[in-house]
Amino acid sequence: MKKFFWLALALALALPCSAKDKNTRKIITENPSPLASSEETDLPYEIPHVPWTNERLEFVVRWGLVSVGDAELHVRKIVKTSSGTVCYNMVSTAQSKPFFDAFYKVRDRNESWMDAAKLRSAGYSRNIREGGYRLQDWVVFDYDSNKFHASELERDSDEIKTKDGDIPGPVQDMLSCLYYTRTQPLEVGKEIVFDVNTTKNWPLAVKVLEKETVSVPAGEFECFVVEPLMRDKGLFVQKGRSMKVWLTADERRIPVMMKAEVAVGHITAKLERIVR
Repeated sequence: MKKFFWLALALALALPCSAKDKNTRKIITENPSPLASSEETDLPYEIPHVPWTNERLEFVVRWGLVSVGDAELHVRKIVKTSSGTVCYNMVSTAQSKPFFDAFYKVRDRNESWMDAAKLRSAGYSRNIREGGYRLQDWVVFDYDSNKFHASELERDSDEIKTKDGDIPGPVQDMLSCLYYTRTQPLEVGKEIVFDVNTTKNWPLAVKVLEKETVSVPAGEFECFVVEPLMRDKGLFVQKGRSMKVWLTADERRIPVMMKAEVAVGHITAKLERIVR
């Protein structure tokens, strides 16, 4: 069961790293994302309509018939960044069940800040623990200069590594891209293409495969089945694997099920409850 699809579920990246626990603590306490200190605010009236409002989605994760973990997607609050951008603050978490902690402990937290007016990512942060993996970093997007600014703990040292680079224009991160897809018109046979940045720039194509009615613990839903096609390691799927997402066919576009291919079968996340 090597390399679970936890961050596929949590809608964030899962890149291997070998930072020690002391390094993990350091980047939390000494190198937080600049966006984490954004002030809570109200939404301006002129922002585009979105299908979520203070939404929290709770999932149960199964490998075959075995329940192996839990995950959550939460539109947590509305914040204003230091540059004055009003953003949705989105958080995804995933954790393994106590039984599985003994041999593959998962504790993932990912945050995204999505511009409420322009529906583009303002930046993201990751705090990942998956078995022996440790990854903590953040990226901020500067659209005035079309640059990104990133900070990551060096894998085998106590040093914090910074990186700057270009972006082609509006981009999404690996969490905001799901929410952006939910704002787009979906039609069977069509695809949505947009740019994603994870300190690399690449296009993401989301294909709308079919409509299907599915039953999950939260109920029965008519859904669009979509398949993200990646050109890099990432959220929905690692290279060479595949994933499908079921989004409700109503105006809410809620992700009610996600199914990812792994080396030994499939991992499935099913919506357990919607908390508002």
